[in-house]
This record gives sequence, structure tokens and C-alpha cells, in this order.
Amino acid sequence: MSIDKFKANQGLLYYLIKQVRPELAESISESKNIETMIVGLGRQGTRHAQLMMEYGTDVTCGVAPGKGGRIVHETIPVYNSAKEAITEHPNIAIASIWRHYSTAKDATIEVIRTGIPIVVLISEFIPLKDVRDILVEARKYKTILFGGNTPGIIFPPEGIKVGMLPDIFQAEQKEGKIGPKGVTILSRSGAILYHLSDALASAGIAQNGVLGVGGDGAIGSRFVDLVSLVMNYENTDLVVIAGEIGGMQEELLAQDMLSQPEKYPKPLVALISGANAPEGKTMGHAGAVVAPGQSYGTYSSKKEALEKAGVVVVNHQRDLIETVKSKLNRTYFEIEDYYKKMSEKWNAKPPEKTWGTLITNVMPNNIIIRGYHLQEIIAKKGLLETLYLLLQGEFADTEEIIELEKIAKNAIREEFSNYDGVPKSPDVSKMLGTFLQIDKRLSNYVSSVPDEPKVVAYTLGRMVKYLAIIQDNLEAITSVKDTDVSFADLIYLGLVGETQQGTLKVRLLEAMITACVDHGITPPSAQATLVLSSTRAPYEIALSAGIQAITDVHGGAGQKAAEFFLSVVNKSKEKNIPLEESTFEMMNSAIKAGKRIEGLGHRIHTKDPRKDVLWQLAEEAGYAKDCVKVSKMVSDVLFRVRGMNLPINVDGVIGAITADMDIDPKLAKAIFVFGRTVGLAAHYYEEINTQPQMRRLAFDKAIYKGHSIRNVE
Repeated sequence: MSIDKFKANQGLLYYLIKQVRPELAESISESKNIETMIVGLGRQGTRHAQLMMEYGTDVTCGVAPGKGGRIVHETIPVYNSAKEAITEHPNIAIASIWRHYSTAKDATIEVIRTGIPIVVLISEFIPLKDVRDILVEARKYKTILFGGNTPGIIFPPEGIKVGMLPDIFQAEQKEGKIGPKGVTILSRSGAILYHLSDALASAGIAQNGVLGVGGDGAIGSRFVDLVSLVMNYENTDLVVIAGEIGGMQEELLAQDMLSQPEKYPKPLVALISGANAPEGKTMGHAGAVVAPGQSYGTYSSKKEALEKAGVVVVNHQRDLIETVKSKLNRTYFEIEDYYKKMSEKWNAKPPEKTWGTLITNVMPNNIIIRGYHLQEIIAKKGLLETLYLLLQGEFADTEEIIELEKIAKNAIREEFSNYDGVPKSPDVSKMLGTFLQIDKRLSNYVSSVPDEPKVVAYTLGRMVKYLAIIQDNLEAITSVKDTDVSFADLIYLGLVGETQQGTLKVRLLEAMITACVDHGITPPSAQATLVLSSTRAPYEIALSAGIQAITDVHGGAGQKAAEFFLSVVNKSKEKNIPLEESTFEMMNSAIKAGKRIEGLGHRIHTKDPRKDVLWQLAEEAGYAKDCVKVSKMVSDVLFRVRGMNLPINVDGVIGAITADMDIDPKLAKAIFVFGRTVGLAAHYYEEINTQPQMRRLAFDKAIYKGHSIRNVE
């Protein structure tokens, strides 16, 4: 039976938030979502952030001083301070603190001062003087503070947990719907907390909240602070407290119940641990110790005080189950369903280990970049806009694009004099990769500018300069005034050397470059970059490795496709035969000679999603001539020759268009490399910002976790 999702603005957690921050509760009521923040992203904090998300918690962001700008688990942005985080995410309702006891005080106080209503202090052994300062701030801001030394809190109906509690808690279920009713459990001990929860669930007793108040000697919220609060939530039918020897929490609660019984309208059952503990010996928690000679803090004193207040006290979970059942006289779900669910959970195989990318989702006949169809990006956006999208997840505004344009153009102007000793090679990938490694200005810029889009814009400017050197167009590109041309004009000039190119021709070249920006993490170029990124190689080195992995096998088919299309057109003219007949003869001859027809076939796409938009732009620019005509018929002709269905790919389309533009066929590969540089840079930064160093890179386990489908405006 499928279970309807419970609305977050109807449960106990929402009720608690509303008591402290009614204005935040109003926002939650509108969004139907409760956001949380995790402070401290060491090994435990990072691990439990993932487990909390798997349970259903919205871990909106994290805080780790010195690590701002990173992303944890591919989706959690990290900030340097709680103040910075709350500025970006003003609806955070819960924060969990996972800092060492030596820094927990400052971290907790900073979080409290942001106004976050519920704070879960996981840290233990915090010095009492630090706890005193934390409590002063918590009282001042009316914060509901759990801990220190708490295992966390969990709300089964909402599917939200904050902390390290296991996922064994059961909500009310009725007629296929999750309900808010049940028992609320409060405990000082984490182990006892989840054992009691499981025991009650095995008897059909649901829980709407399971709250670890904390095991240290001094904690933020005591039983006397919380029991009356949760009892006044309309869907709490009964409260269970799991106490232990030491301190006066239970006695203070009992005293308040006697003096103000109207605050406690629901039944209360208490389980007290430590009946046989010797005086003066700590029993697990800092707070679980009986002070010698005192009349409080003992098992007997707690039991006596609570029983005087009318509370049933037990010291065995079997007795607890029977007592709770007798007071409720009902169950909340089918017990057999609970046993079945738990059996499936414990017998299930461990989930396959995967990792995520937010950048590109490559599916058959579809390429999604940050939620947008690549073909729409090609048609409506320029290269710098696409660059910003790949790196930041959204399109830049006009001012940001102007700034990136200025950076890229300045990068072209800046000197690059230490390339003279590099031997020329016909392989553009080899030359570009070498220039990246020896360009001191680039390495200096990368190390001095933390803004990633600016770094990549600067890189593209330097790449234009490299290409101008390779193509002997350096004088042409440096002779034009910066104010007279756009960056797209300079790209064209650097590659082609043609000064009177025209707007449509420039736009068409830019569109072909944009079509090549990325194809996910599986191409060899991306994998080479990611391997070096994982070892934390310098940016320009990782980029160089990816570019030099672009060979005739990967990304280099455009040149050979252009040469083939030109030969078909030339034969058609020489023999005065139709293009289709010339294509058939040339393909038939090539196949008989054992040659490969480049620009055909794709390991994923049966219809490359980039081809139609490029053909359309070529048509609009007036460069869909004979080679483009051949590119449109070549797949059908191959079927006649070999009986094979191989679609034309983006390399073939670019080869055809460049040939019709009278551009040197060698530049088809340069176009691919130049465009792919943007995607490689995006993968470099995602790897170093979101993944641990020297990880095992299982490329087949990557999953797209980015934005859902949206339309380019």
C-alpha cells in the first residue's frame, strides 16, 4: 500500500517552531518544507548529513569556517559562518552542531544569534563554563536547545531527523495516510531512546516525536521545559520520559507537575535507569552520577517524586509497553506491516554506492545542462552565458556578462612570450595543452582570483591567444581596437583570421563552440580532468590533461568529416553528377577500401540533439550550402551502401558547416576543443568543491542530481 506524504506544517516539529518563531512558521506553512542546517563538516558531520537526507530531511546548507564555497554531497552548499548561511537561506528552522567541544561554544552561540528556533547540540564534554554562556544566549533568544551530548531528534510523520538516531521510528498510518498522532518520547540516553521507540513500535504504538534531550551534566532543555510543551500539542496522546540517575531533572518535573497540574493534560509514563548504580560512579553519561550523601539524583528519589505527581514509573521496557498500551487502549498501525518493513530493512542489500554531478545529464537523444536542454542554450545563449551557467547553475545577468567579456578580452591582450621554444605540432590538442601548462600569466591569475567564472573567462581569452598563435593570426588579433569588437568577434578572428566576418558568421561559429561545451563525465576528456582534479592537481594541469585526451578518436572527427564532405562536393562538380550520387560513390569506395566515414554514429544518441539547431542557424546565416546538404543525406546513403543506421553526430555537423563557411577543416577540431574547455573547467571545480581528494572514481556510478527540466527564456 502506498502511503501519502505527511505535510510538514501539521506535525509536532512545526508546532515547536511556531511557539518560538511564529513568522517562520508562517513561511513553512506556505512552502510545506522545513529547512535544516549542519554546522561542523568533519567526518561525523559529513556522514550524518547524508544519512539525514536519506531519511528525508532537507539539509539546506552547511557551515564550516574556511570551507565556504564548497558543496557537500553534491547538493549542500557550505558557508564560512552561520550568519552568511542564514543570509542566503533565511528559512532555516533547525541547526545541528557537530563541532569539537573546544569550539562548540562559539559555533552554537553564533547559530543561536541568527534566530534559528531549534538547535541540536550533538557535541559532548563541553566545559561547564561554556555551557553556561550557551544557555544564557539560548534563554535570551528563546531557542529550543537540545543537548549537549544529544543523539538528536526525529519526527517520523514528517520524515525529518536531525542528528545520529537510526531510522527505526514508526508514524501513525491509517487508510494509506500518515497521521500526526502518537506518543512523544524524551530521553537523556540515545541508546535507551531508540530501544524504547522500537519496543513501542513493535506493540503498534506510533511516535510523533523522539527527542534526545542530552546526556551531559548541564543541557539546554530539561524535562520540565519540554514535557508540558509537547503535551499541549493536540496530536500527542501520551508522553514517555526515559530518565536516569544523576541531576534533578525528574524531581524538578515532578515538582512542577504538582504545583501546576493544568500544564500537563496528557498521561506521562517514566522509565528510570540506574536502580542498582553505586553512589559516586558515572554510568555512561557525564550527568548520570549519584552525588554521595544527597537526597536527590538517586533512582529512589526520582521514582518517589514522580509517583507523588501521579506518574507511573517503570524500570523495564516490557513494563513500559504494557503501561503505555493500557493507557492508550489503541494501536496506530498494523503491527505485521511494521515487522515486515523492519525485516525488509534489515535484510536489504546495502545500497549501491553512487556519486552525483549537478552539471550535465546525458540521456539518449537529449543533453540537459543545469536543467536546460542544450539545443535551447545553443539557439538562445552565447558562450559566456553558457560558461556562467555551467559553473554557477544559473544564467548570468547583463552586468556579469559584461564583466566576463572584459576579462576574456583583456586576457587576449596580455603578453604570452614563453612559447617560442615549444615545437609546432599539427595536433591542436597537444599545442593547446602545452600552452596551458607553460602560461605563467594563467597560473598566476588562477591562484589570485577565487571567482570561478572569472577564471574560466580568462582561460578562454588565453585560449583565443593560443589559437591565434597556432593559426598565425596573432598580428590580426592584436591589431584591432578592443572597443571595436566583441569577444565572439575576437574568437572568430583568432581562429580564422578573417576581419570582415559579419555578425551572422560570428554567431554561427559561437553556436558551434557552445554545442561542444559538455557531454557529461563519461567522455575521456572529462575523465582525464576529473582524475587529476581528484589528486588536487593545479587547474591548468587538469585542464591540459583533458584537452590532450581529445584525439582523432574522441572529438577529432570534425576535421575528417569536413574533408570528406568537401571531396564529395568537388566530385559532384567535377563529374557533373547530383550530390547524392557523388556521396554514394565516395562512401561506397571508402567502405570497400576499409576506411571509416567520420562524423557518423554516437555511443548514446540515435539522433544527436545538437544537429537540428546547428543546421537551422547555418540556414539563417546563409551557410547551409552543399556540404550541409551532404551531411543531411549521408546517414541515408550509408544505409544504402552498408545497410547500417548511423546518425550524423555533432562532429559531422560542425565539419559540414565549417566547410561551407570556407573555414580550414583543421579548425573543426579546434572548435570542439575550445568549447569543451568550459565543461572541463566546470567538472574540475565541481570535483574539488564537492568530493574528497584521492577518491575512487567510479565513472559508471555517477548520477545527475542537478536541476529539473526548465526552459531557456
